[in-house]
Amino acid sequence: MKESAPARRLRVVLVLKTNRGCMWTTPHVDALLARGHDVVAVLPPGDGRLRRELVDREVSVVDSPFDFRFRPSLHTLASLLRLRDLLRRLEPDVLHYHLLASALAVRFAGFATGVARVHMVPGPLYLESRLIRLLERITARLDTVTICGSRFTAGRYRELGHSPARTPVVPYGVDTVLFRPPSPAERVEARARIGAGDAFVVIMVALVYAPKRFVHKGRGIKGHDVLLTAWQRFSADHPNSRLVLVGGGLDEEGAEYRRELFARFRLSDDKSVTWHDSVDDVRPYYAAADVSVSPSLSDNHGAALEAGAMGVPSVVSDAGALPEAVDRATCWIVPKDDPGALVAALKEAYAEHRAGLLAERSCAVRDRVVRFFDSTRAAATVADVVENAADVPVARPPGGRLISLFTEMRFGGETVVPGAFVRYLDQGDRLRVVARTDEQDAVESEELRPLQDYRGPAGLLRALPRLVPAIADAVARAEVIVLQQPGAIGFLAAIVCRLLRRKYSVEVVGDAFDVLAAGTFGPAGRVAAKAAARLTGWVVGRASAVLYVTNFVLQRRYPATLGRFTIALSNVRMAEGTLLDKPREWRPGPFCIIAVGTHEQLYKGHDVLLRALQRLVDSRLDVHAVLVGGGRRHDELVAVAESLGIADRVSFIGPVHDLRLMTVLLDSADLFAMPSRAEGLPRALIEAMARALPAVGTSVGGIPELLERGCLVDADDDGALARVIGRLLTDPREWEHQSRRNLELARTYEKTLLDERFSTWLSHIPAALPDRRIT
Repeated sequence: MKESAPARRLRVVLVLKTNRGCMWTTPHVDALLARGHDVVAVLPPGDGRLRRELVDREVSVVDSPFDFRFRPSLHTLASLLRLRDLLRRLEPDVLHYHLLASALAVRFAGFATGVARVHMVPGPLYLESRLIRLLERITARLDTVTICGSRFTAGRYRELGHSPARTPVVPYGVDTVLFRPPSPAERVEARARIGAGDAFVVIMVALVYAPKRFVHKGRGIKGHDVLLTAWQRFSADHPNSRLVLVGGGLDEEGAEYRRELFARFRLSDDKSVTWHDSVDDVRPYYAAADVSVSPSLSDNHGAALEAGAMGVPSVVSDAGALPEAVDRATCWIVPKDDPGALVAALKEAYAEHRAGLLAERSCAVRDRVVRFFDSTRAAATVADVVENAADVPVARPPGGRLISLFTEMRFGGETVVPGAFVRYLDQGDRLRVVARTDEQDAVESEELRPLQDYRGPAGLLRALPRLVPAIADAVARAEVIVLQQPGAIGFLAAIVCRLLRRKYSVEVVGDAFDVLAAGTFGPAGRVAAKAAARLTGWVVGRASAVLYVTNFVLQRRYPATLGRFTIALSNVRMAEGTLLDKPREWRPGPFCIIAVGTHEQLYKGHDVLLRALQRLVDSRLDVHAVLVGGGRRHDELVAVAESLGIADRVSFIGPVHDLRLMTVLLDSADLFAMPSRAEGLPRALIEAMARALPAVGTSVGGIPELLERGCLVDADDDGALARVIGRLLTDPREWEHQSRRNLELARTYEKTLLDERFSTWLSHIPAALPDRRIT
């Protein structure tokens, strides 16, 4: 499907206090340019790498009349007024800025202009100053949105009274294409260049900051002194080790502090330490390294992301957002300003290096960075925020509204809000679910608006005479409208919304095309797949706000109109106590495979799993399968098991609604299988991963966002499914790696983390009719 054209072209004015640093802003500029927006940069005069990069992108660069130095003088006031005049002449739709000095300048110069202002915070250091924290408590309220580069920074701003809706978390990320693990030949060449031989190579990449007066007085915030103190102790006992430092002074004061450290630790006499000045390309140094160290006293995600993208595990301090950047199972987190703890971590890494085990951490380290910190995806999210800020200068706080949710779910007449929808109530709103019911005499209540039930396309056609008026009435009386897609009910509600000129928002929870193209509804469904995708795209394209349950899969097929609020947010929330405390340990067979999903249709692929199970049994693997689920095709699956001669190897459990029983079933299994023909973001898979269960799935819907490539197979390929299952069950090291990895990823779906983002979603779904409440 074609991407939607921009709703309107924005002029985004980027204001920065430097013309040579802040290279991490260029992916954001690329994302805005790719969407057809006009970007103008206001930078200090003079040449610099950032200026050259922007000019190469054909971005207009204008010299700032303000030098971003705040002194109590008439000159400062006059130059701020000149900056204000410049910004007015540029006629921006959005002012976008990074770094504190840039933020203060734009807030003062852009005050009362009515232009949307988007501040992105690269690090939390300045918030450690009481004076600046007080200043930010007041002046940050002038930002339309304050994008926080980490959860840690967002927490600091929220402590100052800023709402989650106005402090979204978007990491700066790293280019995972440019930064990639070196080939064996590249690594040999890189190590030869620094004369490493078989030495244990530790790297620290960081600019040198002079000690700050207002925080960590007398100490450099990047912790060079902490590492050098630890290194003297470590290298004395491990002579075949090398420390490579990369990075010069941030400014002249930083360069002076670097010279001071060089003299204090007598580095000119220490042959185990090499300190390079700043370089344009740090990749060759990471290619030679065995482990990276970020011993900061205060930091954002730091160098751990670049190191991780190149497959180098890190030792990081517990300062700021550094612990967010790494996986505790594959990296080391030590207390900040603790040379002894740093020495202990280096000793562990050295022992693994000598045993040839350290390199095994590489894949898992890179996988985490690719999944959570890819700069291309992060830049797209920043572009979303900038576009949303232009159209929604101030997000309305949720609370007290009646939200009507139109869904394809079917109810038994109960009026209890299902667990998947409870989060709509967390901010004080009320919820009315508009859905089909099994009971003919279901009574309407505030919680449930019952609709005529139907089964399949023919049943839908028969139900339309009663269904359409009921949906129209529900739309007409709705205060806030949210439609789930795909589904006929949401589509019909969207048509009514257009006719009645009601605004609506959409949750995209699955892919209509995949469901139908997979043959779930037979040959007629395959024929209708493209039409269903177009209709879903029509509904999404006209929505005021869109929530996707995937990070990128559904966004690509069903893009929102440019400038509308969008958010990627799973509808799965792992409650406290759901996640296992630690990864599992592999045990020899017999093995148990578990699969969970409806048998109403066959799109969950349980028939494919049965055929794969027969192959495994024929290969003499001692394996058993547990199938959880019920529906009208259940007996058909039982018959398939019998025809394959594996009925004694399959336990059909039926539907399980008790969370405790499901936990017992998952904990007793050795592998989770999701051989689906179509999916959104599968809740059952995430719940299995929360129990540290290795898993295999198909490359459909949101499954590739959850599983590694080696755990994915094509839909309907029972041979490939059997091979992957057999490999995972019989390889203890790989099995335990998948257990650790899946548990770590499941932690990102913890309820407390997702609730903050859902609050942002609630704040951006508009009323059906502005300034009007409908009872």
